[in-house]
Amino acid sequence: MASSEQIAREYYDKGMELIHANSVEPAIDNLNMALSIYEELDDNISYIWTIRGLAIAYGILGYDSKMLHKCLAALNYIDKKGVLGAKHFFYTTICDRYMILGDYDSAINYGRMALQDLEDHGTDFPNEPHSYMVACMNLAYSYLHIHRYSDAEAFLDRAREIAIKNDMHHHDLSLSVLNANLHYHMGDEDYVYEHIDELVTFIKSSRITIQDYIQDLRLLIETFCGMKEFERAEAVAISLESSATISNDVHMKLNAAQLYMMVYKLSGDTEKYHTACVKFAEGTIAVKEAEATQHLLEMDTAIALSIADTPSDLL
Repeated sequence: MASSEQIAREYYDKGMELIHANSVEPAIDNLNMALSIYEELDDNISYIWTIRGLAIAYGILGYDSKMLHKCLAALNYIDKKGVLGAKHFFYTTICDRYMILGDYDSAINYGRMALQDLEDHGTDFPNEPHSYMVACMNLAYSYLHIHRYSDAEAFLDRAREIAIKNDMHHHDLSLSVLNANLHYHMGDEDYVYEHIDELVTFIKSSRITIQDYIQDLRLLIETFCGMKEFERAEAVAISLESSATISNDVHMKLNAAQLYMMVYKLSGDTEKYHTACVKFAEGTIAVKEAEATQHLLEMDTAIALSIADTPSDLL
């Protein structure tokens, strides 16, 4: 018979696997099961990893209040348990959300808090170099968007050094796109043209979420559109749409529609922009219908299980 630790680990692993497969709501169910068991076991480290997964999941769904609630609950838990070196997970999650919402000053504040926590207490928790690299990439991305290019370059260099030193490649696309965008803003468009092949080879690692991946593609589109390379920008959206069609992923199709809208708005192609808006509306309806189907199944299953557990004389 499996132990509580094994059962919790299975729920956790399945939850994170589903997040990376962009199947977020079932992921939340699994992570909540794991969280309950880890709380009973008083396993501080596993509890923190799991609540981090939940915060990421709610962020992907755009449930900002639930994401923030999980982050604040985690920070309180960390203080209560006296755990050092884990706050950066939640500062980074909040930073990510501010980046997506376009509040780069707030993103920088939380990005710096994340990096400071790692620098002060990183060895007190089972952290990986990946956390340092992501903190630096977030700061590079945010500084790029407020036009502080020397700061962006400094943090991008730190992120690349960490990746090279630790032979990590799951964020190669992110680093390449950040570097290209930096060179573009500094007036070195030749660099971008020299690395076109590298930029249009989209390799989605299992170590990053769909949210990270879309952020990379948005920045790539910003770069190409800024250079008036609208066909290349459109090719980015086409690539994602092709992947979404192959996988029949309604959420990814919706993300692709948003990229098309971005391309045509920046290029000034009003007709194609309106068509993309219609495609986005249709995609939104498809996502809502898919979610409704899943919710109905969950409700029916819960009711059936409840009836099965109810004594016949009470029915």
